[in-house]
Amino acid sequence: MSAFIADGDRALDEAQVKYLAQKSHPAKSASQHVSEALAERRKYKEQAKFLEYQLRSLKEYFPFLEEYEEVILDEAVPLESGDDNTSALEESDPVLKYINRQEYDSLSESERNQRALDSYLSRTMSSVGIGRLYELYIGHLYERDGWQVEYHGIVKGFEDLGRDLICTRNNDIHIVQAKCWAAEKTIHEKHIFQLYGTKCLYMIDAMQNSLISPNVTASFETTTTLSPTALKAANFLDIEVKQLPLRKDFPMIRCNINQQNGSKIYHLPFDQQYNRTKILSELGECCVITVAEAESLGFRRAYRYRGPFA
Repeated sequence: MSAFIADGDRALDEAQVKYLAQKSHPAKSASQHVSEALAERRKYKEQAKFLEYQLRSLKEYFPFLEEYEEVILDEAVPLESGDDNTSALEESDPVLKYINRQEYDSLSESERNQRALDSYLSRTMSSVGIGRLYELYIGHLYERDGWQVEYHGIVKGFEDLGRDLICTRNNDIHIVQAKCWAAEKTIHEKHIFQLYGTKCLYMIDAMQNSLISPNVTASFETTTTLSPTALKAANFLDIEVKQLPLRKDFPMIRCNINQQNGSKIYHLPFDQQYNRTKILSELGECCVITVAEAESLGFRRAYRYRGPFA
């Protein structure tokens, strides 16, 4: 494909060379130099396109690269051949994904944490990133209503069985599938069938593993519309449908209290244990909007990294 694209310029290049060689006052020497220069340009264009497609493929197969792209390119973490660079990246402060090394060194801990959060929210996200943020937003709405939320889709990835959120309140289990799609797209019935199927499977597993059968319900929550057939199926299968736009201004800093030692720590959306942290308001845990608010309540940031950047 890269060769094909570069070759697309050949006809235009040859026409330019031909004009110089055959015009009323021929410039044969210039024509030769231009021909060589254009040939070299086509070669480099082909190489550039090949590298572009190669990089896209690597990011697709190894999402880890995209996650740490800015850390690597900004040389925020020193990497040397022969060392375990993967470990160095994983142990670095996740804030370095969103601010450069110079900012990191010049700002206070609170300032750089807040600036990283602001950058995370303001930058253009991939479709995966937007989907993850939408699940966090929907989960926040359920937590606000007293549900304990398991972010099953984010944690399990492709093995989530169509359960993005599993919400628990007393003996009630509510399974949510969330789709943050563009407004012009339409949800079709296959997504409703998947959600109904995974609801049934959850009920089967619950009956086999527990003496008390929970009350299991399900909802499909999306930013776009459902087809008439999908709506008909949802109504018949008792799947609740909600159309909710994504909001980025919800309190997403998760303030957690260790029940064993009483330590109070807060998690930013890109911290290691964020998706596994459950918030129990009755224990004094909460979600807040700013780093300053979390720290004013006595919480400190949770770290996963160690060493010279800690």
